[in-house]
Amino acid sequence: MKRLIILFLAVLIVFPVFAQRQSMPRFSMPSARTNGMGGSHIAFTDNIYSMIVNPGAMMRTNERSFINIAPALYSPGQMAGLFGPLMGMGSSNFNDVLKDFLTPIAQQDGRMAVGLEMQAMPLISFASVRSGFGIGFWQRMTFDVRFNGLNSYADFLLDVMVPLGFGFSILSNNNHVIDAGITIMPFARTFSYFGPKNALDIVEDASSLFSDLEAPMIIGGTVSAGLIYRLGDGFSAGLTFNDFLSFGRELYMLSDNRLNPGNTTTYYVPFTMDLGVAYNFRFNHIFNLALAASWHNIINVFRQNDYLNSRNFILDFSAGAELRIFNMVNIRMGIREMLPALGLGLEFGPFKIDASWYGRELGIEPGDFPISIAEIAISIRTQPSPTSRFYNRRSVIGLFGGPEN
Repeated sequence: MKRLIILFLAVLIVFPVFAQRQSMPRFSMPSARTNGMGGSHIAFTDNIYSMIVNPGAMMRTNERSFINIAPALYSPGQMAGLFGPLMGMGSSNFNDVLKDFLTPIAQQDGRMAVGLEMQAMPLISFASVRSGFGIGFWQRMTFDVRFNGLNSYADFLLDVMVPLGFGFSILSNNNHVIDAGITIMPFARTFSYFGPKNALDIVEDASSLFSDLEAPMIIGGTVSAGLIYRLGDGFSAGLTFNDFLSFGRELYMLSDNRLNPGNTTTYYVPFTMDLGVAYNFRFNHIFNLALAASWHNIINVFRQNDYLNSRNFILDFSAGAELRIFNMVNIRMGIREMLPALGLGLEFGPFKIDASWYGRELGIEPGDFPISIAEIAISIRTQPSPTSRFYNRRSVIGLFGGPEN
């Protein structure tokens, strides 16, 4: 295992020097729970997604996921009004189809975005995080279509991720705990960007959507790390270093409706840093209230004079709250990208249902291009008993400085 990790890191560092590198989107595996309270909070993560959200949280995470079905719809009400006319193109008059197609876009002042996201599929998705060791097999698929005036855009993204995480303690005593973690994540990815293209041309000839399609088939990996500080059972603060090493190699290119051999292009995920704080109020056995806030992509604030590569840093703040009742009902609310979020969760032993409704800003300024997303997640998760591992039986400070208080 150690030799494989060393070889993997060597490939990440050395190989990109000899090839052209292009940027690609970050990897994420958000959940309906976190989306309902304003997004992924760096200091508030205690489930299997800690491997991606903050690897430092794996030390206190004990959870296994066997089934996880989590579809999300972008602007679900508008989706029916937009794609309904397209389904009848072959049997309806073109002018009627055009009128029905453009009406919902006009009602949104020429701006509309609809789409579908599937975070995972049952039976082939699983994850386990247990006392500082995590492993998972996840998929994520998104497809969305945007209209801005008469210009149209379409994005497709399909990821298969195999995260492998290790957590360990730096400091541990009665009141102060500092945990750290690292996640190595091999992946396979394909994505495609389409547009801008005139919306009228799409209505007239739907096949034009695929005429210029290009989708690279990429394999690679990323390395991320995280820290989390806990003061007692209430306050916590987290810091993450996302994708500080990343590499992707193009194997094939899907174009002209066939697979072609890939070229020498390689890809990387831009490095980002996230910071978060959280506080957990334990009132009694009935009520529990958690508050969390995060600042994502910290380095973005230093690039505000270049909006070609960044957006208003205010959109990188998120905050939320979760009220837990009888360890069964969870009521959530928050704000992300300056848009509201609401969520509800129900737990019946290992069976969990989470629903959320939240906003997403597609523009670079608050209120520029907001949309709404509805999501539901059904999962079966169990809590395995904690275990002791050789690399986290003692904290780093305790290992070199003697027993801790």
